[in-house]
Amino acid sequence: MKDVICKNVCFFPPFQVGSTFAQPPCKKTKKPSASVSAEHIISVAASYLQKEDDEFLIMAKGYAAKMRKLTPDQLIFADRVITETLVEAQMGKLTRWTSLSTFSYDERDDTSINN
Repeated sequence: MKDVICKNVCFFPPFQVGSTFAQPPCKKTKKPSASVSAEHIISVAASYLQKEDDEFLIMAKGYAAKMRKLTPDQLIFADRVITETLVEAQMGKLTRWTSLSTFSYDERDDTSINN
Protein backbone atom coordinates (compact mmCIF):
# COMPACT_ATOMS: atom_id res chain seq x y z
CA MET A 1 0.00 0.00 0.00
CA LYS A 2 1.27 3.48 -0.84
CA ASP A 3 1.85 6.18 1.74
CA VAL A 4 -0.96 8.70 1.81
CA ILE A 5 0.35 12.25 1.71
CA CYS A 6 -1.93 14.91 3.02
CA LYS A 7 -1.36 18.55 2.15
CA ASN A 8 -3.61 19.73 4.99
CA VAL A 9 -2.55 19.57 8.61
CA CYS A 10 -3.26 16.14 10.03
CA PHE A 11 -3.45 15.37 13.70
CA PHE A 12 -3.44 11.60 13.28
CA PRO A 13 -0.24 9.67 13.87
CA PRO A 14 0.95 7.55 10.96
CA PHE A 15 -0.03 3.91 11.14
CA GLN A 16 1.99 0.95 9.95
CA VAL A 17 0.90 -0.91 6.83
CA GLY A 18 3.26 -3.80 6.19
CA SER A 19 6.77 -2.43 6.45
CA THR A 20 5.85 1.18 5.59
CA PHE A 21 4.00 3.90 7.47
CA ALA A 22 0.91 5.48 6.03
CA GLN A 23 -0.86 8.66 7.03
CA PRO A 24 -4.66 8.38 7.29
CA PRO A 25 -6.44 10.59 4.80
CA CYS A 26 -7.34 14.03 6.10
CA LYS A 27 -10.73 15.53 5.64
CA LYS A 28 -10.42 18.85 3.90
CA THR A 29 -12.30 21.49 5.80
CA LYS A 30 -13.92 24.30 3.94
CA LYS A 31 -12.64 27.65 5.09
CA PRO A 32 -15.54 29.94 6.00
CA SER A 33 -15.78 33.06 3.91
CA ALA A 34 -14.80 36.35 5.51
CA SER A 35 -18.35 37.67 5.22
CA VAL A 36 -19.80 34.68 7.11
CA SER A 37 -17.23 35.07 9.88
CA ALA A 38 -17.83 38.81 10.14
CA GLU A 39 -21.60 38.30 10.24
CA HIS A 40 -21.22 35.71 12.99
CA ILE A 41 -18.96 37.99 15.04
CA ILE A 42 -21.37 40.89 14.66
CA SER A 43 -24.35 38.77 15.73
CA VAL A 44 -22.51 37.45 18.78
CA ALA A 45 -21.42 40.98 19.75
CA ALA A 46 -24.95 42.32 19.28
CA SER A 47 -26.48 39.60 21.46
CA TYR A 48 -23.86 40.26 24.14
CA LEU A 49 -24.60 43.99 24.13
CA GLN A 50 -28.34 43.37 24.43
CA LYS A 51 -27.96 41.21 27.55
CA GLU A 52 -29.04 42.78 30.80
CA ASP A 53 -26.48 42.82 33.60
CA ASP A 54 -27.25 40.45 36.44
CA GLU A 55 -27.16 41.64 40.05
CA PHE A 56 -23.57 40.48 40.58
CA LEU A 57 -22.23 42.40 37.60
CA ILE A 58 -24.11 45.51 38.73
CA MET A 59 -22.59 45.19 42.22
CA ALA A 60 -19.12 44.61 40.74
CA LYS A 61 -19.41 47.74 38.61
CA GLY A 62 -20.35 49.73 41.71
CA TYR A 63 -17.39 48.34 43.66
CA ALA A 64 -15.07 49.02 40.73
CA ALA A 65 -16.18 52.66 40.59
CA LYS A 66 -15.44 53.08 44.30
CA MET A 67 -12.12 51.24 44.08
CA ARG A 68 -10.91 53.47 41.23
CA LYS A 69 -10.99 56.40 43.68
CA LEU A 70 -8.72 54.69 46.23
CA THR A 71 -5.02 55.31 46.69
CA PRO A 72 -2.77 52.42 45.68
CA ASP A 73 -2.16 51.43 49.33
CA GLN A 74 -5.85 51.54 50.22
CA LEU A 75 -6.67 49.52 47.11
CA ILE A 76 -4.31 46.76 48.24
CA PHE A 77 -5.86 46.67 51.72
CA ALA A 78 -9.43 46.73 50.37
CA ASP A 79 -8.64 43.90 47.97
CA ARG A 80 -7.24 41.84 50.85
CA VAL A 81 -10.32 42.39 53.03
CA ILE A 82 -12.70 41.57 50.17
CA THR A 83 -10.75 38.43 49.28
CA GLU A 84 -10.62 37.24 52.89
CA THR A 85 -14.36 37.88 53.28
CA LEU A 86 -15.14 35.84 50.16
CA VAL A 87 -12.96 32.98 51.42
CA GLU A 88 -14.82 32.98 54.74
CA ALA A 89 -18.13 32.99 52.86
CA GLN A 90 -17.04 30.05 50.69
CA MET A 91 -16.21 28.14 53.85
CA GLY A 92 -19.65 28.92 55.27
CA LYS A 93 -18.30 30.91 58.20
CA LEU A 94 -20.16 34.20 57.71
CA THR A 95 -23.12 34.93 59.95
CA ARG A 96 -25.47 37.81 60.56
CA TRP A 97 -23.11 39.00 63.30
CA THR A 98 -19.90 38.82 61.27
CA SER A 99 -18.19 42.21 61.16
CA LEU A 100 -14.89 43.77 60.28
CA SER A 101 -12.73 44.67 63.25
CA THR A 102 -10.29 47.50 62.73
CA PHE A 103 -7.30 48.16 64.89
CA SER A 104 -5.38 51.37 64.60
CA TYR A 105 -1.70 51.01 65.27
CA ASP A 106 0.57 53.94 65.88
CA GLU A 107 4.14 53.40 67.09
CA ARG A 108 3.87 56.45 69.35
CA ASP A 109 0.98 54.82 71.25
CA ASP A 110 2.69 51.46 71.73
CA THR A 111 4.07 51.43 75.28
CA SER A 112 5.37 47.85 75.00
CA ILE A 113 8.25 48.96 72.78
CA ASN A 114 11.52 49.69 74.63
CA ASN A 115 10.23 48.48 78.00
